[in-house]
Amino acid sequence: MKEKEFIKQNLIHMRIKESLEEKTGKAAEIGDITLEKTPLGEKIIISTTRPGLIIGRGGAMIKELTKELKQKFKLENPHIETAEISNPHTSAQVVATKFAKELERFGPSRFKGIGYRELTRIMAAGAYGVEIVVDGPIPGARSKKWRFYDGYMKKCGFISDNLLDKAHCDAVLKKGTVGITVTIMHPDTPLPDKIDIVEATKSEPEVVEEVVEEVVEEVVEEKKEEKPKAEKKEEKPKAEKKESKSTKKESKTKESKE
Repeated sequence: MKEKEFIKQNLIHMRIKESLEEKTGKAAEIGDITLEKTPLGEKIIISTTRPGLIIGRGGAMIKELTKELKQKFKLENPHIETAEISNPHTSAQVVATKFAKELERFGPSRFKGIGYRELTRIMAAGAYGVEIVVDGPIPGARSKKWRFYDGYMKKCGFISDNLLDKAHCDAVLKKGTVGITVTIMHPDTPLPDKIDIVEATKSEPEVVEEVVEEVVEEVVEEKKEEKPKAEKKEEKPKAEKKESKSTKKESKTKESKE
């Protein structure tokens, strides 16, 4: 039963994403749509490079989207928020939509230039590796697959299935539809063969030595201060003895004179 519920929820999420993408279009350049459940209702965060197009004038676009979500998917209280993407070349979905827009605008003759340009920009943004696959009737009438790649990319295993940023977008041309898939391996992806060597810091033992030296110096100074005090105490009785001897001599001289 739990598996069926998870499948239903994922299907609803997928349909919500598709409806939002159809409504906003490719001009908004939506990167990712996340759905969260809160005590007040459903929270939908749309990450995009152009949040103004999603908000609209006076929030008119967001109001339309919330009405559609309530009617189609029967959500009680959907709350839509926008998050701006600072660097569009770090999101695979934004790159795929840009590629599709430019193919629809300029035609299939310039697809190689667009592919290599996006490749260099993604690598300049700090990615480990990139792969762009263009599949369809391009540049001729027959369908063909073109691959643009650079850097280091995991092609199998848990990392390639779950931790890579993958996206797909379709470009509708006169000859037919062309599919564009973009895969980006970000620098923060955990790798099992990646080892970070940490250099030993020398500041900690130096601090300990300084503390020890200070303690030793304080002990030596205390001992030096105690020694003169003891000497002074010993000198006092000697002086008293000398005074008693001198008084005895004076008394004897007086007696002899008498």
